[in-house]
Amino acid sequence: MKLLTSTICKQGGREYNQDYLDLLVEPDGACLVVCDGLGSYYGSEVASRICASKVIESFAQVKKADRTRIVKPEFSQGFIQTAHNCVIDEKENNPKIRSSCTTVACVVTDFESTVISHIGDTRVYFFKNNKLHFQTKDHSLSQISVEMGKIPLRDIRSDKDQNKLTRVLGSDYYIPPDCDIYNTPLAPNDAFILCTDGFWEYVYEEEMEEDLASSATPEEALSKMERRLLSRVTKFNDNYSAIVAMVKDN
Repeated sequence: MKLLTSTICKQGGREYNQDYLDLLVEPDGACLVVCDGLGSYYGSEVASRICASKVIESFAQVKKADRTRIVKPEFSQGFIQTAHNCVIDEKENNPKIRSSCTTVACVVTDFESTVISHIGDTRVYFFKNNKLHFQTKDHSLSQISVEMGKIPLRDIRSDKDQNKLTRVLGSDYYIPPDCDIYNTPLAPNDAFILCTDGFWEYVYEEEMEEDLASSATPEEALSKMERRLLSRVTKFNDNYSAIVAMVKDN
């Protein structure tokens, strides 16, 4: 069994790109990370880059020391806590970016167990046999409206509070990531999509299922999804980033 991946990280209609992604995929374990620096805060592209890079670095160090630890939720939380600390250190050394912060979504797996962690509204979707099995809940005012029954989940995309986040990485008030744990082995036709709001805002979940089911590779699936996105975006659309990861037989 192997994990095949494809990535996209594009500027969209903005002046610069504050998204950042990174990944490390090896035969005995993988870590996938997507971050979205908050566009209204100067220097958030620094926060997103540091966050993604440090999560991968921490994962690699722990995996080298003891592979069994990578799928323990406290270690996944530790990877993100370390990234947060590094962002804070950078902000203290560079006052120009003192308001910068970022979202983060992370998947860590040894193919027998998987930990999904996130802060903010960058999402992780988990598919089994090309059907949506799980998706993270955004840390946003719109998600609170969903939980209160004020709007349906699908309407988050157009809700006025969609980009008002209740939790971010790099802020003075750090809240650990939500972690979801799957202690069952990954199987062929399982898949993950990690993506920023600039991506999922224009690509619906049922379309993700359709594109995964009709594609032989993650590159093909991601290309189909991007075509959907580009057919719907406005002139000044947000940065958009995604990792598509498919589990295949060797």
